[in-house]
Amino acid sequence: METQTLGYVPARSRHRARIAYLFGALGGILFGYDSGVIAGALLFIRKDMTLNAQLQGMVVGGLLLGAMVGAFGTGRFADRYGPRKMLIGAGVMFIVTSVLSALAPDPLTLIVARVLIGITIGVSTVQVPLYLSEIAPKHIRGGLASMNQLAIATGILISYVICYVLAPHGQWRWMLGLAAVPSVFLTIGMIFQPDSPRWLVRQGRIDEARRVLEITNTPSGADESLREIQRANEGAPTVRLPDVLRSKALRPTLISVFGLAVLQQALGINTIVYYAPTILRTAGFGESTALLNSVGLGVLSIFMTIFAARVVDRVGRRPLLITGALVMALSMAALGLVFHFGATSTSTGSTLAVAALALFKAAFSFSWGPLVWVMMPELLPLRIRARTMSAAALAMFLMNFIVASTFPALLEMGAASAFAVFSGCCVVACLFAIYRIRETAGLSLEEIEKDVG
Repeated sequence: METQTLGYVPARSRHRARIAYLFGALGGILFGYDSGVIAGALLFIRKDMTLNAQLQGMVVGGLLLGAMVGAFGTGRFADRYGPRKMLIGAGVMFIVTSVLSALAPDPLTLIVARVLIGITIGVSTVQVPLYLSEIAPKHIRGGLASMNQLAIATGILISYVICYVLAPHGQWRWMLGLAAVPSVFLTIGMIFQPDSPRWLVRQGRIDEARRVLEITNTPSGADESLREIQRANEGAPTVRLPDVLRSKALRPTLISVFGLAVLQQALGINTIVYYAPTILRTAGFGESTALLNSVGLGVLSIFMTIFAARVVDRVGRRPLLITGALVMALSMAALGLVFHFGATSTSTGSTLAVAALALFKAAFSFSWGPLVWVMMPELLPLRIRARTMSAAALAMFLMNFIVASTFPALLEMGAASAFAVFSGCCVVACLFAIYRIRETAGLSLEEIEKDVG
C-alpha cells in the first residue's frame, strides 16, 4: 500500500524512525567490535601471556560459550520486558565486561571476561534483529534489518582500525577496553527509543503500539498495521519452546530457521573475522601488513553489506543466498589450493590468498551475513518468535564455537584441508537455500505467518 511508505510520513517522524533504527543497530556494532578486536589483540596477548594454540582457542571461544548462554536465556526475559529494555541491559553489561577484559592480569581472568562479554553478545544478537524487524515497515524491512549485519561489519572494521593504530605499541588492553565507548551510546540511546509495537500489543498496550506505528506510517497506515498485528495475535498465546520443537506443523519453518543459523557459521566466516591476521601471517605477511589487510577486508565488508541492504527488498532473499554461497565455495577452494601448493611463499601466492579472502568476505557480506538476520525473525510466527530466535542463536553460537576454537589447531595441521571443508559447507548452504528457503520479500510479518502452522 503506497501510503504506508516512509516517504509519506512527516519529516519529524522519519527522523525519529531513523534514530530508532540507528540505536537499535548499535548492539550489532558491539557484537562486531568484540568479535573482531580479538583478531588483532591476539597477536600481542599470546606473546604477553605465552598462549599456546589451545589457550588461544579458549580466549576466542570463551566469548562464544558465553554467547550460547546469553542467547538461550534471553527468550523468556524478552517476552516479559521486550527487546528495548533487553538492549539497555546489554549496554550496561558491555561497559562492565569491556573494562574487566582490559584489566585481566592472567589468561584465566581474560577467558572469564570473554565469557561474560559473550553472554552480553548473546542477548544483543537475539534482540537487535528482533527489534529492527518488528519496528520496520514491510516494504523496507529487509534493508533495515540488514542494518544489523552492517552494524556488525562496522564494529569489526572499527576494531581492525583500532588494532592497526595500537599495534606498534602492542596495546592490546586498550584494544579490548575501548568497546566501552559505543556501549555507553547504546545504553543511553535505547532509553529514549520506542518499544516494539508487536511486543506492546502482546502486553495489551494498544494505544502505545499505535503511536509507535505512526512513527513509520501515516495514521491510516498505522491503523491497518495495528489491525494486522492484533489479528495475528488473537488466539495465539506464547507457547513453550519444547512444544515448538515437537510441533509437526512448525517443523518446516524450524528446519529453515535453524539451518540458516548453523550454516551461517559453518561457512567459515569467523575464521576470517577472528583469525584474518593469523591467516595472513601464515601467508607470509608481517604483523602490521596483516592488520592493514584486515582493515581492507573490513571496508569491503561494509560496502557489500550496504549493497545487500539496497537490493534485498527488490531482488529477494533467495537469489542472494544462492549466489553468495556459490561464490564463497569457489573462494574457499581457491584459498585451499594456494596453501596446498605452498604458493604463499611467493608474492603471487600471497596476493591470491588475499584476493580469495576478499572474495569470500564480499560474498558473505551481501548474502549469508545480513540475510540470515533478516530471515530468521521473518519466518517465525509472533507467538514463538522471541524464544525460538533464542534457541536458533544458541545453535548459531555453538557452531561458531566449534569452528573458532578448533581452527588454530586445524591451521597447524594443514590450512588446505581446513579451507576445503569450509568450501564443502558453502556448497551445502547453496543447496539448502535452493530447496529449503522460501521468499519473504515484500510480505508483512503477519502475511508470512499465515503460511506457517
